[in-house]
Amino acid sequence: MPASPHAPRWTLRGFTDAALAVGLLGALGLCLLTTIAFAGQLHWLLEITTHFRPHYGILLLICAATYAFARRFRWAGVFALFAALNFIVLAPRFIPHDRAPANATQLKLLLANVQSGNTHHAAVLELIAREQPDVVALLEVNATWLTAMAPLAESYPHIVRVARSDNFGIAVFSRLPLSDTQTLYFSPAEVPSIRATLTLASGKSILLLATHPLPPGGAEGQYLRDKQLSKIASWSATAAHPAIVLGDLNCTPWSPAFRSLLADGELIDTGYGLAPTWPVTPWYLRIPLDHCLTTRTLSVVNHHVGPDIGSDHFPIIVTLALP
Repeated sequence: MPASPHAPRWTLRGFTDAALAVGLLGALGLCLLTTIAFAGQLHWLLEITTHFRPHYGILLLICAATYAFARRFRWAGVFALFAALNFIVLAPRFIPHDRAPANATQLKLLLANVQSGNTHHAAVLELIAREQPDVVALLEVNATWLTAMAPLAESYPHIVRVARSDNFGIAVFSRLPLSDTQTLYFSPAEVPSIRATLTLASGKSILLLATHPLPPGGAEGQYLRDKQLSKIASWSATAAHPAIVLGDLNCTPWSPAFRSLLADGELIDTGYGLAPTWPVTPWYLRIPLDHCLTTRTLSVVNHHVGPDIGSDHFPIIVTLALP
């Protein structure tokens, strides 16, 4: 039966034009999100857009290459420009840290948000045994997790723990002596942070703070998180000794809350590159939420993301140097 003379005839060019038209809408949406992210300090919903700058940059670069290949050079230039805006914001995270002095005392730390419902306790113990950190900070620990971590006491005799059933328990295990240990509550959310003084073999002291603010899942959550981060900044800025902040801070390095924490707390970010830690799945949404921050008297020797331990977060392992 012959085709109707009015039936549409799809060609390769027609499919290409249709795909480019649909892609144009998506790419313009990415440009809009890139712009909105610069106003992240104005509202909690706008701040969420700041966390995904790596995704915007990569996708817009793909769009720019695609439209250049299709000889739509004007749109390719627009998307390349917006990709560059994202990469400029990301660039400071790719600046190498100053090299630590050769004779510096080193301190190795491991931070893991273990996820309270995670039952892969052995994976955490195996990771600690393999990495041999001096200090271990575990987040979201409950009574079950503390029982499972009991074998650590043999190698890590100095322990401070606050078990909770609400995903905000914290435990610190240390080979080094701990003194002046305190459980602090930095915001009306009343989620705990553990503060302690580490004494190195050289006799020098380092202040350690393990913390886990609320996620900014709304205006109140953002307020409580920012309140806690502000108090932490005040604490570190007035610290009498070199200080370290370890925690799932529920913000990325491109968040205005994170930038304020670094500036007001006189802290540096030990992270390098993207180093995403959450979520484990789906991989394409991963962003860096778990951080180690230090005062400027400490140098960064190494910072890397650890393996899957059954949690929704990857751990981080950081080696610092104290001249």
